[in-house]
Amino acid sequence: MSIKCKAIWLVVAVVAMLSCGGKGTDTSPTSSLETEEESLDSIPLQEEIEEEPFLVEEGNPQLDGIFNDFLFAYLHSRTLRRERTAKPLRLEHPERPAEMLEQFDAEFEFGFLSGEYFTTLYGNVRQMQAEDDEELEEDSIVSLQRINLNDGTIRNFQFLREEGRWQLDGILEATFQDDDLCDFLTFYARFCTDSLFQAQAIADPLRIVIQDTEDEEGCIDGIIDADQWQTFCPEVPSGIISNIRKGQSYGGNRIVLRKSGLSNGLQEVFTFTRERGNWRLTKYEN
Repeated sequence: MSIKCKAIWLVVAVVAMLSCGGKGTDTSPTSSLETEEESLDSIPLQEEIEEEPFLVEEGNPQLDGIFNDFLFAYLHSRTLRRERTAKPLRLEHPERPAEMLEQFDAEFEFGFLSGEYFTTLYGNVRQMQAEDDEELEEDSIVSLQRINLNDGTIRNFQFLREEGRWQLDGILEATFQDDDLCDFLTFYARFCTDSLFQAQAIADPLRIVIQDTEDEEGCIDGIIDADQWQTFCPEVPSGIISNIRKGQSYGGNRIVLRKSGLSNGLQEVFTFTRERGNWRLTKYEN
């Protein structure tokens, strides 16, 4: 069981104990529901998760194995953030000398991951499939990118794994022009905000693979006309998005954007293809 699953079960267990151990004699369904909601609202989720030993125990293979498991623990544990953040933390700027940060406000810096989903970009589908649950080699570097589509800036949080331990080792500020995703990000920043431009950047026909509402284990694989996208399209990630770079290469004519739910296993995948120099959405699946 992954760290994220254990954390979710911890919250469920705490809610169950609070709802079963409450005082009072009113056992009506409405009273039970209100008690459970009040108990849930009173749980300091971050602190409850932080105190769970499996999140911060040194030498725990689950903690320092798969990077996504470590990142989940790091984001939810103040203790782990204190222990696994370099002091001082090096902040590099593209046009001025680097700074050495004695203080680092992790809750503010990683606030962009507090929504309902995160995104990751891949150069092709094979990279996406190979990335899942992959344990990286020693001395690996993973860059968690905060991509601001509004102003064209990128903040790279560099995590380094040394002697079997992940640690936030530094921060690098950049712009789209400094990144090998520049061409795609410039396109996507407009795609997600300009509805007319988006309509023109949809392949015609567009391939879709969606869940069959009448069969939970089945899916519908078909095509729709480009002009149907406006009524069909889901929420397209916009504003500030994330990218977890574990060595993906982006030199080709395809970018796969995966939108993954933080509180559930749902995901959406947008495949973009560059044809004759222009990017187009060529496939959507959920």
